[in-house]
Amino acid sequence: MLRWLVILLLGICPCLVQAQRDTIRLYYDIGVSKMNETSMKAIDSAVYFERLAPGKKLAIVGYADYLGSEDANLPLSQNRANVVKDYLLKMGIAEKDIQMVSGKGEVARDLLNGTAGYITDRRVDIIPGGIPEPTKKVGTATVVVKSLPQIDISKAKKNSTITLDKLYFEPGSHKLRDASYPELLKLYNTMKENEQLKICVEGHICCLPKGNTDGYDYDSEDFNLSVNRARAVYDFLMRKGIKADRVTYSGFGMTKPIFMPELNEEQENKNRRVEIRILSK
Repeated sequence: MLRWLVILLLGICPCLVQAQRDTIRLYYDIGVSKMNETSMKAIDSAVYFERLAPGKKLAIVGYADYLGSEDANLPLSQNRANVVKDYLLKMGIAEKDIQMVSGKGEVARDLLNGTAGYITDRRVDIIPGGIPEPTKKVGTATVVVKSLPQIDISKAKKNSTITLDKLYFEPGSHKLRDASYPELLKLYNTMKENEQLKICVEGHICCLPKGNTDGYDYDSEDFNLSVNRARAVYDFLMRKGIKADRVTYSGFGMTKPIFMPELNEEQENKNRRVEIRILSK
């Protein structure tokens, strides 16, 4: 009877256990390492059908999405993996059969999904059979390490500015569009790899009538659009774990245009920008 009940549950919610030989994936809410009821049922079912059983090797790998800093996401992913291990031990799985319990931290993404993140990245993978040992090769090999994309600051002097060309905001808003993430990631990588680098994030806008010093921000309902856009970049770096004493921000409205008057759309786009000013490196 119990076996048919489990089969019925799996038919109602096929997400509990995937195909017989697939990795078992458990998903989590934001910032949470505790398993939910669905995850526990998935493990219970896998143990019942002996996909996970004493004497069978397995590996446990935890992950997190981009929400939060790297310093927080790495231990979060490890905690998720540890909780799953503890549950498996209670289910009768032998510790010697658990080949690996590892937290891999944040899953890299090219696009943001706002404050919702990606639930598919907030997960723990249970890998039945474990991870095969790497094949040993005789001889030597050249290992090519791909460097992370960065902003070139090699020729930048103190107090010089670099425009972040591929930052995109919603019209009349300080909210960054998803397409801005690669540029934000380049800035973060640059800050991470150059620990002495200190910057000021500077916001500029275009297309203001005379007498207006800054644009209206429909989200915050104030006339601080350039400041708020610079603050959005600053906040991203803070969430990623860059120290606050290395980054400041400021907004200049339309007081420092590249073109004045603006004669065409191209000149407007050049004036509408976010720059980083090199304070020290």
